[in-house]
Amino acid sequence: MFAVRGKAVLTVLAVVAAVAAPGTAQSASAAGPGPGGHFNVGATHSPLTERRLSGGGTAPPPDLRQSPGKGAVVGVDVSSGNHPGGAAINWTQVAGAGYRFAFIKTTEGGYYANPFYASDLAGAKAAGLLVAAYHFANPGDSGGILQADFAVDHAGAGHDGATLPLIADLEFDPYATQDHTDECYGLTAAQMVSWIRAFVREVDRRTGQLPAIYTVSGWWNKCTASSTAFAGDPLWIADYAAAHTSPLLPAGWSGYAYWQYTSVGKVPGIEVGTDISALSPTALEVAAPGSLSVGTNANPSVAVRSLDSGQPLSYTATGLPAGVTIDPVTGLITGTTPAAPASGTVSVTVSGTGLTPVDDSFSWNVHNLPDLQAPRARTGMTGGPQLLQVRAPDGLPGCTLKFSATGLPPGLQLSPCGLISGVLSKPGSYGPIISVSDSSGSELAAVVFSWQVHQPADTGPTGPIQLNHSRLCLGRTGKGIGVVQCRQGPAQSWTFTQDGTITLARYCLASGGRTQPLRLRSCKGTIFQRWQLRTDGAIANVQSGDCVATAGRKAGAAASLAACDGGARQLWRVPTGPLYSALPGFCASSWVPAKVAAGPVRLRECRGGRATSWSVEPDGTLRSGGRCLALTFPAVAGAAVVVAKCDDRPAERWQVFGGPLAVEILSPQTGLCLAVPGDQVLAPSLALGYCTTTDPGATWRLS
Repeated sequence: MFAVRGKAVLTVLAVVAAVAAPGTAQSASAAGPGPGGHFNVGATHSPLTERRLSGGGTAPPPDLRQSPGKGAVVGVDVSSGNHPGGAAINWTQVAGAGYRFAFIKTTEGGYYANPFYASDLAGAKAAGLLVAAYHFANPGDSGGILQADFAVDHAGAGHDGATLPLIADLEFDPYATQDHTDECYGLTAAQMVSWIRAFVREVDRRTGQLPAIYTVSGWWNKCTASSTAFAGDPLWIADYAAAHTSPLLPAGWSGYAYWQYTSVGKVPGIEVGTDISALSPTALEVAAPGSLSVGTNANPSVAVRSLDSGQPLSYTATGLPAGVTIDPVTGLITGTTPAAPASGTVSVTVSGTGLTPVDDSFSWNVHNLPDLQAPRARTGMTGGPQLLQVRAPDGLPGCTLKFSATGLPPGLQLSPCGLISGVLSKPGSYGPIISVSDSSGSELAAVVFSWQVHQPADTGPTGPIQLNHSRLCLGRTGKGIGVVQCRQGPAQSWTFTQDGTITLARYCLASGGRTQPLRLRSCKGTIFQRWQLRTDGAIANVQSGDCVATAGRKAGAAASLAACDGGARQLWRVPTGPLYSALPGFCASSWVPAKVAAGPVRLRECRGGRATSWSVEPDGTLRSGGRCLALTFPAVAGAAVVVAKCDDRPAERWQVFGGPLAVEILSPQTGLCLAVPGDQVLAPSLALGYCTTTDPGATWRLS
């Protein structure tokens, strides 16, 4: 078990998918409080941005271009603040009023996900609008790579013929007062450019498309020192000045893709004032399909959709399967696929008079009917890592179909290419159904098999649970569980089992609800008896999220649950233990020769011992054998990690997040996670890797 000593200086990432009920306007006051005091999460943009754009007044100037009939191609951008009282947006009315695109806030910083994003995305697409997700960047909160991954994970990669590239929203810091920073999130211009570059590169790596950038000229020129480094990214510029016939552009761009010209537009189907943007008359944006997979002798119908000023466009394509063609006027791809499996890359070019042509490419696979192979019956223990590849040969090499699953044991997930991985988190009998489909969405085959998950034995790291900086330990009192004087012996020997329960004399620590003393109960494996260690030294209940806290720092004080606040009464020291990989049977090992100053961290078989015992320290370090887990430089994806003498460097700081059993271990300095290169257990060293929840090589269990 990771020992957590003192109060960690790092904050655990919390993906919060709920906000307070929004009000009736798109401003900070309408958004309601958010996680960690982020009051602006429900708003589309920063209130400071709106004040600056409106010349310091209380509202932007009247919208002079609301009528789509005036020739502009217009669209809206929305957030949870456009759902007062939870009201839905009527996207059919929005489309009927002539609006052709919708930008939807999906995430903010590393702490907020819009709960209305999925429904707005589906509704806008169903109404025929082209859509894009946008991420409100908070560069003062966390790194660019981390926020890019957070945004893509929630938004999806797009490439479905209706989704435009992701947008990075970069503007005035709405939290400058409470964060004690400034309009630029406390970053220098060089740091800001570096942050944006990391975000842009990671989105490009994950999605294959450069993100568009939303910004305000005044902010950009000040906070990036008029950087011209991102001129290749499409620009979404905000400028509300009624006198402007074209927007004021920031340094680096000679033109724009979208112009947000008001935040108080009245749009049918949306109850509150809404941001409206216009497509540039010279812009051409293409929502190309993603990788296509269709059967032999099929009759596909695939549209290449464009967002343009309405003039005639020309569509050409190379690399289409034999028997398939593209309509040069409409962009519709139709025909009959070959009778034998084949694969290749299709390149599409869209052009128009006075427009810069747009090229896009995607793969096209023609497959046989897949032979989906049912796995044999499986068994496992709660807390045990699992790895199972489901196969469905279709006559083509590689992964050309999409796998999905229902009924998997809790804690497991299935990758789109059929890899089941994770850590079993609940005992029971399960009958997962695995199905496989192609890009048409039609199910091609399905199989069902059984999976038995058993309760593990009452074994694991054992020892006292000590209140930090005291001589008090968790134990029995006359009223339940509380703090008593620390003494060696079975009365204070708590066992941290691999399923997340904490036992004493074969009974489980159980929650009785907030303010009620903790109790020992017969172990039933319920969520009221499941616990998660946090990197701030707390022990949290899985059911409520509340933390174990004492009523006082004197012997006899009761222990109960309280809202997690990182206070001294919630900080505990627990037994050390292994760091298990989600690659079954292997643990992280810090073994190096005694006289070697620094050495690689490898995977070794989990057999116990000092080299596989780790602790999380209050300064955010991970330690084993008196040494710290540290980065090597340059600290990029693939760079090895080592154990070395601890010397209080940022390169030694880590965050543990996720759970309750499977977690990721993040380097805040890089936005990358501790990973097994290529998921190879014999790799010469663990390394930095991308934080991907479906990658077993980047998944760990603390026990």
